[in-house]
Amino acid sequence: MKEFLLLMAGVPFGILASYGYEIIKSRTDKMFDPIKMEGKWGELVAADGERRCSMGEIRYDKRRAMWAFDGTNYHNDGRPFCHWTTEASYLDKTSRTFHYIFSNTLAESGQKSYIGFGVIRFRREQRAWVPDRGFFISGNEGEAYRSHSMVQLDTIPVDQVDVQQVFRSQLGLPQ
Repeated sequence: MKEFLLLMAGVPFGILASYGYEIIKSRTDKMFDPIKMEGKWGELVAADGERRCSMGEIRYDKRRAMWAFDGTNYHNDGRPFCHWTTEASYLDKTSRTFHYIFSNTLAESGQKSYIGFGVIRFRREQRAWVPDRGFFISGNEGEAYRSHSMVQLDTIPVDQVDVQQVFRSQLGLPQ
């Protein structure tokens, strides 16, 4: 009977200890090794060609209980090509990578056209990890693996001329 009572007392204690460990670990991870990815971001595709720039926002979507990276891919002249929306995501704190699956809607037709996936890698900046570079691939006809840089932006413009200015001044797209 004594062993049974010890077992009955040990089970709740074990559950509480495990829960407490996870809370402490989560808080110390945030305090000593934070990942700062929330905000507006611009991407410049490394390879030459059309549609080298994208801009979007990374935020935690409480309704869907996941990180979302939603944005727009543009023609080099600043016209929107497509808008992407995150369908599912995973933040790997160990390898410091953000994985996301997205669906695209073509700007001109408004049709949902294809699905893709992307990965963002982080770099250490001061005392936090921030998005540095990544890649994506999608089901767009003729699309291939495309790697890109990540640049934090203050705002995402909507006017075509302002979009082009951000491409050149902040993302590094040549004239």
